[in-house]
Amino acid sequence: MPQPHRTDEQDLVLPCGFDDIVRVIDRYVVDRRAGVRPRRRSSRHRLPALLFVREPAAGTTSAATDAAGVAAADTGRGEADPALSALVHVYHHRLVRLTTGETGHLASLAPHALVDEELLACDRPAEDGEVYEGPHVRLLDRVARQLRTTMPDGSGTLRLTEFDACLSVLRADIAPGDVKDERRALRDRIYDKYAWKFGFAAEVTRLGDDLGAKQWSAITRVVTTPLAWLWRWSYGVRIDRGARFRWVGGMLDEPGRSFLNAAMSLRDAQLRSRAQERAGQEAPADAGAPAAAAQAAMSVVSARDEAVVRQVLLTALIHDLARAARPPVWSVRRPRRRWPFVLLLPTVGGDDSPSRKLLNSFSAVSEDVGTCPVLVLGAATADIPPYAVGLPRQGIPFQGTRHGDNGTTDRAVASLLAAGASGQPVEAVRVVPLSRVPDSGTAAERPVVQRTVRSRDRRAGDWLRPVVAAAAVMAVVAAGLSQVLRPGETRPGTGGDAKPPATDTWCPRVSTGERVGITDGSDHCELAHGLYAPELRELEARLGRQNAGVDRTKPYRTLVFFAPLSVGSTSRRTVPTGFQMLRGALLAQKQVNDLNLKSQMPIRLLVANAGEYFAFGSRGGINTTNHSDVDVARMIVDRIDRDHIAGVIGLTQSRPESLQAAIELDARGVTVLGTGVSGQPMVEGDSPVSYFQLSAPDARVARIMASFARHSPRLAALTKVGPGHTAPAAVVVFDPHDRYFSADLKKRFTDAYSSAGPVYPVPYGESGNDSQTPSVAAGICALIRRTDGFILYAGRSSVMHDLFYYLQSDKQCRTHQGRVAVLAESPAPNLVLHPELMPQEYGSLSLFYSQFSLPDAQGPFVRNFRKSFEVSSDSDAAAGYDAVKVFFKVMNEISVTDPQFTPSAVVTFLQSTGVTDYVGESGIMTIGKGHKYPVDKEVDIREITEDGTKITGLTCGAVSAKAAAVTRWGPSGSFFCPEDD
Repeated sequence: MPQPHRTDEQDLVLPCGFDDIVRVIDRYVVDRRAGVRPRRRSSRHRLPALLFVREPAAGTTSAATDAAGVAAADTGRGEADPALSALVHVYHHRLVRLTTGETGHLASLAPHALVDEELLACDRPAEDGEVYEGPHVRLLDRVARQLRTTMPDGSGTLRLTEFDACLSVLRADIAPGDVKDERRALRDRIYDKYAWKFGFAAEVTRLGDDLGAKQWSAITRVVTTPLAWLWRWSYGVRIDRGARFRWVGGMLDEPGRSFLNAAMSLRDAQLRSRAQERAGQEAPADAGAPAAAAQAAMSVVSARDEAVVRQVLLTALIHDLARAARPPVWSVRRPRRRWPFVLLLPTVGGDDSPSRKLLNSFSAVSEDVGTCPVLVLGAATADIPPYAVGLPRQGIPFQGTRHGDNGTTDRAVASLLAAGASGQPVEAVRVVPLSRVPDSGTAAERPVVQRTVRSRDRRAGDWLRPVVAAAAVMAVVAAGLSQVLRPGETRPGTGGDAKPPATDTWCPRVSTGERVGITDGSDHCELAHGLYAPELRELEARLGRQNAGVDRTKPYRTLVFFAPLSVGSTSRRTVPTGFQMLRGALLAQKQVNDLNLKSQMPIRLLVANAGEYFAFGSRGGINTTNHSDVDVARMIVDRIDRDHIAGVIGLTQSRPESLQAAIELDARGVTVLGTGVSGQPMVEGDSPVSYFQLSAPDARVARIMASFARHSPRLAALTKVGPGHTAPAAVVVFDPHDRYFSADLKKRFTDAYSSAGPVYPVPYGESGNDSQTPSVAAGICALIRRTDGFILYAGRSSVMHDLFYYLQSDKQCRTHQGRVAVLAESPAPNLVLHPELMPQEYGSLSLFYSQFSLPDAQGPFVRNFRKSFEVSSDSDAAAGYDAVKVFFKVMNEISVTDPQFTPSAVVTFLQSTGVTDYVGESGIMTIGKGHKYPVDKEVDIREITEDGTKITGLTCGAVSAKAAAVTRWGPSGSFFCPEDD
């Protein structure tokens, strides 16, 4: 394939955000159905064409936009820019790579074609007597040739049956004559060029040497002549009357079912357009007005005929590509052909541009062909086509997204491609506005060198598909015959107890409407339910993709992320904290499985949903709320051997229900590594020996919060100290029924603080009546007004928004001099992820909150997390990430001496050896060997300021490996950190 002129990659600077758009496109170049679960895939899907434009200059409105009737407020459209052509060439270079094998050839990563108008203009004109086919036919022929030659290694040959037949019709040199003769000539040309020819095999032909030339010639004529005639006749009938080409007559308004009749009409349109083109070239320049008017009318007819020919050829090509992209289920190449066919149009210019005409035809036919596995990328270099639609405007960000302008374009592109991949109707052509701001000097060389496009390699397991398909057919046939031959036996479905479906076994629906249980992301157990179902559904899809990459024919181990991940059908509680921890665990799984260590244990990840409030995570014992037969912890136990489960991470909440789940898992020797768990009862009393956690318990957290409340200058600026006291009054909001977390934290904070300042407890819980929240808020605000103190929020994060809403609405809090300080141990997750929401929605409040680490904002974890999930990271995400990394470290050490280790081996290792000075994203950790939680665990208290930024007011504990813990905080280290137990 001839290579186009290569852009000087050192001089070209990419627009800001172009890297992010490229990564989105990469995902669908690797797999055109990316993110769509198999059972949700529609048989008809179509990716929209993406046309790069330049975003409008500030304060201007594109004339093309106004002409198209698009509102000026729609930021999806922009302005054409010839410089954008280079960006399409950059992506073209991204689709090929130099192989590392012995051949060292240039390999294609996905089948693609680049329309180079300069090469098209250089084609040799037709000589006298040659068929002049026109640039529109040559362009599509070039596209087809490039798609054939760029098929990735091992993915087979691209067969374009319909396109070749239509192209052969246009190129046929047939003398005008009787209609029947022309039909026969067309049929013979197609047969001679593309049909399989009947004849004897070479081994049979060699028999003629023994029989003699005359005898052998007579035998072959007698045998082959009637068979060859019959084959030619049947082929002609199939071509003329078969269903495959029936659509051609429909596009040409040709009555009847005959393809050959429609083919003759197609040739007539081609000949008319070419004759008119030559007449226009030979017409005198000084022709009169009548001749010019006639010439203009004929040009309109010629343009229409040319468009019809182009649309027929393009439709035939799309039909062939759709068939090639989805081989039969028994084909060995089916797993490899996940990519779309990429069509690159670097110069989509004015109305006369060949690329523009091709895009016009694509827009006209793509919506009518059903499945269209073609991804078109173009650059508007002259004007924007009127049918090109702008990107959808971004609405209110959903839970977990980041506010701001950066990244909205790539998210809009991702949503469009996801909609097309899932079979939803999408516009044929979408414009993608690119920023006018350069990307900090990023050269175009980077997206070429730093590829993320990786086509699937050939695997020996691909042969299992045809073998298993054949075996399954034989088994079904044999079973059917056995039932027919033995009619007296009971047949499936006619009696007896039916086997429950998998969803009833591993993810049953419970009384709250939720589905609880276990999934690996690809077993049709969808746990997403309630207010935040879309977020969990995306994480489940990622889980399925990552687990699919684990080779289960070799040693591996499975970790289970176990937490409440849904809310009831009528619940409006805030997003579960487990989402961020699950994201961190997924990132860690991908990274450790991508390592190439000499000895490592691959990790498979399961997700177990315990339901809102962990209600269905366990059953019996200290769990007195679950009166159903559902027990998710028991499900995990039942799958220990089947899934090679080595441990459980998460829990995320301190409750009797979660501790009972740890007790049930402990009975089978399964290690539980808690994240985001701080209730003191989780590490005392009934706590099982196999339970550990990565966070500090409330005994330490409460003393640190009390120290901060007594000495923090910023909190003191919002409060006043009453007579006879050394610290401001604390209005402690707690849930008296939540004795594993809220009531325990309230008691421990009161013990540590009451000697310095007065404490006013106010009951408020997640299980209370919502109608009582306004009166609770009014009582709190009255206390704040009277004492000039602060709020110590010891409640659950899930009901913080409810209370904050009524605090913000209360007159006494709003008219309080200065903002009301709130110190929380468990803040609402979206307030931490989106701190700008505090001044926007709760301007009368100032939030201080504790967390267990400060991930490096410039470190690889924060960058990779944002790149993978497009949300900010926090200490919860770091905890989920570290939990997988700790298990990975422990399992690798155990597998050196015991490759077939059981879950109890992990418990033994942590109890006897432990993990010392582990440098994690959630802090420095020494755990195990007598410690159920990290020694001197880092605890930080942060503040969300008036302008929506976060600052750190206190850091205590171990922050550096093999170094003494931080023991002082405040200005110049004025105050001592409480000592760890």
